[in-house]
Amino acid sequence: MPNVLLSGPAGGGKSNAAREAASSMPGPAVIVDFSAIYAALTMARRGPDGKYPDRPGADPLLPLTESIRQRTIRLAVERDIGVVATNSDGRPARRDYLLRLLGDGAVERVIDPGRAVVAARLAGPAGLSEACTAAVDRWYRGIE
Repeated sequence: MPNVLLSGPAGGGKSNAAREAASSMPGPAVIVDFSAIYAALTMARRGPDGKYPDRPGADPLLPLTESIRQRTIRLAVERDIGVVATNSDGRPARRDYLLRLLGDGAVERVIDPGRAVVAARLAGPAGLSEACTAAVDRWYRGIE
């Protein structure tokens, strides 16, 4: 089975799809999820609603998180370990770059239930936070 890039908006269901895809790969597989890497670095946990806390847009850990994601993909590909990576950046250039990192034959699956569903999933009691709005916009600006 080829390596997989799961692209879609924040709150679109990529993490669940990644677990399913990784479990169907023959041999060892790793899930390379930007949000999970960031959460590990900050020791953040998902809340009872299943969501990670909002991350600040200017957080100096974001470039480190991206570097770890890219290095993890490279090392897994070099070692013939299956990779399922997630991506919530809608820009075609970002998606193409990640597909190249994943190697020959890598495939992209888009997980996108639509803006209204995503906004409802991410909204808290006070509505959609500024950080969540920015995350959703990053995806939909890139594909619209």
